[in-house]
Amino acid sequence: MNNSVVSKIYEQFKQIYDTAIFYDYDQPIILGFLEKYVKQERSKCKVLDVGCGLGKKLTALTTAGYQTLGVDVNTQIVESNQKQGLNCVTVEEFFKTEDQFDIVLMSHIIEHFHPSELKDFMDSYLDRLKVGGYLIIATPLFTKYFYDDFDHVKPYSPTGIWMVFCQTETQVQYYSRNKLRLKDLKFRRQHYRFTFVRGKYIRNWTTKIYQVIEFISVMLCLISFGLLGKKDGWVGIFQKIKI
Repeated sequence: MNNSVVSKIYEQFKQIYDTAIFYDYDQPIILGFLEKYVKQERSKCKVLDVGCGLGKKLTALTTAGYQTLGVDVNTQIVESNQKQGLNCVTVEEFFKTEDQFDIVLMSHIIEHFHPSELKDFMDSYLDRLKVGGYLIIATPLFTKYFYDDFDHVKPYSPTGIWMVFCQTETQVQYYSRNKLRLKDLKFRRQHYRFTFVRGKYIRNWTTKIYQVIEFISVMLCLISFGLLGKKDGWVGIFQKIKI
């Protein structure tokens, strides 16, 4: 077997490994919620992806036939998404418009905000959500790897969002100017992740062992539909109602 063949086999295995390790567990839940609750024609359904990042979910939603717009604070990311043909703008450009949306997606966004900032941030986008439209939130729970993301501030539970944005009788410091009703909720289960393993950070003889074990963990989680995994996040869909 020559080096060219070995190289091709290696690249194929690497592609399979990367696809498995970086599998988006939230995406099928989000698309499932849209399929279940949004009754209008997809091509006429306007979806705003807040903090769209590199456009993974924006691409999936566009491919599914929705009318999409991504917004991100990072101008380089916005330019990269535009080069890929995605409809994406900066925060400054977005707030120069007055567009209204049927769906607002906040995927892995709220955990980057302190509570004193989050309400106003969410309200600024919820003002653009039509009454009767839906807000979808995907966010992690508190785990031992929550702070692996450098700018994670705090995890938020469905109850915390419910207290402020669903305007219950619970005593809190503030309420949103937009009123939401929780329609559905699913807790995401991901594969078991091995955080405090030296081979994950320093490449040595244990690195390959760690990678093999993590790959097996991913496959066990996927084929068991999450039973052989860990609950580490939630995805909720809220409907905006008239105050």
